[in-house]
Amino acid sequence: MLSKISTSTAKRTPASGLSCQEPASLFRISYLRNHLEKAVLLLNSLSLDAPLVAVTWLWCLSKLYFCPILMHHYFILFSVTWLAYSGDRLLDTLRMPGNIRHTPRHQFTSRHFKPLLFIWSLTAISSVCVLLISLSPTELIWGLILLGLLSIYFISCFYIPQLARRILTREFLVGLFFSSATHFFILVQQSSWSLYILWSYIGFLSICTLNCLAISRWEFASDMQAQEVTFFTSRPARLYHFQKMLLTFLGLLSGVSFFLIYENQIPTFELCLLLSTLMLIILDRSSLQLSLKPVLADLALLTPWLVLSIAP
Repeated sequence: MLSKISTSTAKRTPASGLSCQEPASLFRISYLRNHLEKAVLLLNSLSLDAPLVAVTWLWCLSKLYFCPILMHHYFILFSVTWLAYSGDRLLDTLRMPGNIRHTPRHQFTSRHFKPLLFIWSLTAISSVCVLLISLSPTELIWGLILLGLLSIYFISCFYIPQLARRILTREFLVGLFFSSATHFFILVQQSSWSLYILWSYIGFLSICTLNCLAISRWEFASDMQAQEVTFFTSRPARLYHFQKMLLTFLGLLSGVSFFLIYENQIPTFELCLLLSTLMLIILDRSSLQLSLKPVLADLALLTPWLVLSIAP
């Protein structure tokens, strides 16, 4: 009976051989997609996406300002950024052990707290050693000042989180830290600061802040559940204005880009920001699962690899 059914089906469908291959191909696509999603989430859970973004933009700024950046500069920036991000999650685990937020990265930190704390301590010691050996006195002094200010904020967030994060919102602080850290080795090499350096600092601060605002918007429910103080949990009505913020910044970038083109300059930096903003707009409007959006928002900041591979 089965052979008759298959034979009759083959007669009605000339391309029946393809139907046998379709489930296998769909299975392979689903298998690859699941593993890709796991890899992306693991990248975020290990706090590796933010350091990758930081060194990418340091490389971009070094090309923009023709500044020599050495390997130990990249290592210091990568390690300091990782220490800041992973340290924040470790503090969250200590601060609210019975009420851990239901995000993959916080669940991962909670499950692997002890090994992550050991790796964090080891990385901190290694970073301090490289800092003391490799940096010039000027770089060391300014670096310690930046590290001291960040430490004060972390301590405030641990002991008085409501007050600390209401005075300086987490999203703006991350943008400030990121822009300061990525510009650090560029600024210390400048004999004088130009108006464009101020623009690149503010422009990168803005895209980093918008990136964090996007993540806060998508994780609004879990932040409310954990009683986390963010820009949107403090101002819920602003949730509906986020697209306007992105579109306003996109318009500003377009205007600056057209002005530079009119002045016969290639707006490399502006194109990187513009592409990242477009990706954030697409992500915010997409129907992707919320657990994937935060890490994809970070990966959306890797646009310098694309732009600098095309631009001369």
